[in-house]
Amino acid sequence: MTVLQVYPRGEYHKHKNMGESVDPKEIWGHFYWTDVLEGLSSLVDLYRSKVQLIYIDPPFMTGQLFRYRQKIGNKGIIEHVAYRDQWKEGKKDFLTFMKQVFEYAYELLTPDGSFYVHVDYRTSAYLRVLLDEIFGEDNFLNEIIWHYQSGGRAKRHFSRKHDNILFYRKSSEHFFDIDAVGIKRGDKRKNNMKREIDQDGRIFWSIKSAGKIYRYYEDSKIYPSDVWTDISHLHQRDPERTGYDTQKPETLLERIILSSSRPGDYVADFFAGSGTTLAVASRLNRKWIGLDSSPYSMHVCRNRLLAQEDGKNFAIYYEKSYKPLDQSVIVIEKDQTSGKGTDINTIKLVDYKPAKSVAADDKGNHNLDLKGLEHVNYWAVGYIKDDFFYPRSWNKREEKDNMIKDSIELAIFENNDLVVHIIDVWGNQYYYQLKY
Repeated sequence: MTVLQVYPRGEYHKHKNMGESVDPKEIWGHFYWTDVLEGLSSLVDLYRSKVQLIYIDPPFMTGQLFRYRQKIGNKGIIEHVAYRDQWKEGKKDFLTFMKQVFEYAYELLTPDGSFYVHVDYRTSAYLRVLLDEIFGEDNFLNEIIWHYQSGGRAKRHFSRKHDNILFYRKSSEHFFDIDAVGIKRGDKRKNNMKREIDQDGRIFWSIKSAGKIYRYYEDSKIYPSDVWTDISHLHQRDPERTGYDTQKPETLLERIILSSSRPGDYVADFFAGSGTTLAVASRLNRKWIGLDSSPYSMHVCRNRLLAQEDGKNFAIYYEKSYKPLDQSVIVIEKDQTSGKGTDINTIKLVDYKPAKSVAADDKGNHNLDLKGLEHVNYWAVGYIKDDFFYPRSWNKREEKDNMIKDSIELAIFENNDLVVHIIDVWGNQYYYQLKY
């Protein structure tokens, strides 16, 4: 058996771990690993006026490095630099960049589309002016205050416990469904109100004011205002946590996606990060488009989408080079057995030694003693067609495990040149074609 390194330009994923590979025409979501402005410039003609909702959580002009922290079983945590929120010319560069992002967003939105921009105290005033210029002051709808309790206490000013979400529409025709995000009033006791039951058996609370009686039914809905206090930040041990800095909770994106899009609509996020927008859009039966320049974002999003119980088919497009300076070393074995009318391939990943270049300092803190398959985060077996990899089966390492499962079984298919896709804990990925 000869092992050749190959370089496809993307992946087509069928959600289920086993089975026939996905038809490109059935793709529900599209992730582009690309520099944001380069990616948007190439996508604007493809998706012009087709995207119903865009939510972005862009850099906040903090001057900081943001991390992806990856737990390796009981070995410890590897810390990577996920992205740099640093600007050579400071505010000038940042605002020039964001203006271009907003201009592309305007072109991509449908006439009845909506745009949500997640910001904080550092950038909200500047970005509001840019958005008014591009979308028009009349198309500003809300400055949503997302208030949360997490974080420390300030001593020289009031503690900063909220983010701002600027909500704009493309035009006065915009779609908005407040009923989709209503919350049942429930049975919580109301001060100075009387609990009663009407002739149809419905429970309500009543109060008399200025000679009038007001009824509030428990099964009626309460609708969110522009101050959201009922959605908490993700705590350190929250099961949603991916280890990616600035990750937002799914409940936050649920409210935005449900109110401003319909099933089957396109939802886009130009700074995909941990993949919350993509995961929620998929779960709510929306099509999605995600962009990010970080390889860690690509790998986290892939794992998150594959982990969904009722996920959708999706594609990943490599617009950046992933050819490493140094080569990893792998040992692969293949065995073929005959079962009940079906021939089975068993592919075993015996050993893996990462490339020397992963020791570079800018990869972050990774001073762990890892051996062999402890370096592997994900691997899949499939084939390449029209320069895209079609995985037929895959294994991914769970946080609690030191080691990934080392074998994959799959039925033999017409294309005899199996391809193995490997992603290591340093964010490097490799494709190896097995020839006989």
